[in-house]
Amino acid sequence: MTQTLKDLIQQSKGKASDERFVLQNGKMLKVRVTDHIYCRAGSMIAYKGDIKFERTSGGIGKWLKKTVTGEGIPLMRASGSGELYLAHKASDITVLRLNAETVFVEGRHLLAFENTVDWDVTVIRGAGMTSGGLFTCRLTGTGFVAITSHGPVAVLEAPVSVDPDSLIGWTDGLVPQVKTDVNLKTLLGRSSGETFQLHFDGYGKVLIQPDEPVMKE
Repeated sequence: MTQTLKDLIQQSKGKASDERFVLQNGKMLKVRVTDHIYCRAGSMIAYKGDIKFERTSGGIGKWLKKTVTGEGIPLMRASGSGELYLAHKASDITVLRLNAETVFVEGRHLLAFENTVDWDVTVIRGAGMTSGGLFTCRLTGTGFVAITSHGPVAVLEAPVSVDPDSLIGWTDGLVPQVKTDVNLKTLLGRSSGETFQLHFDGYGKVLIQPDEPVMKE
């Protein structure tokens, strides 16, 4: 369906909200900054008002750890007052609202979160990323979290096994277990190495994307 510029402008105006995290469209997030938030370094595409950006340091510097592939997941802090527009490689964006809850987000899919949300980072060793592991962020508390995906996010009930490249995150109470399947590699056209899967057993939900690109940051 096509639309005129006037339609697009009106659609944009219709996104006004008192919420701090609002989808400007499916691939762009608008954040109302009143103090500070954390977001993926390089994700800022525009802003209004008085907003300053700085690479995080101190405790949050653990985000700068490198995987064996040499890739990192640095964050920046955006502070001040105004409207901040974020995006990442035209990926789809989903906004989650935590209410005294915990969610685990695979690091490559974390776009932004409020400073009212506590976080910690762990690595699932041997799961993808050339067997170096996946950075996973544990987000706990009350506030908004924005995640990215290649295509709309799907939610599956555990128990379920997923390809690490398709994994977005999972709810509290689930613990991923690394599984390998040497035979599956031939069905997927992979010439060498084992195929890794993550199995989630228990009660909870797993978030996946309908694509499995090996994301290069």
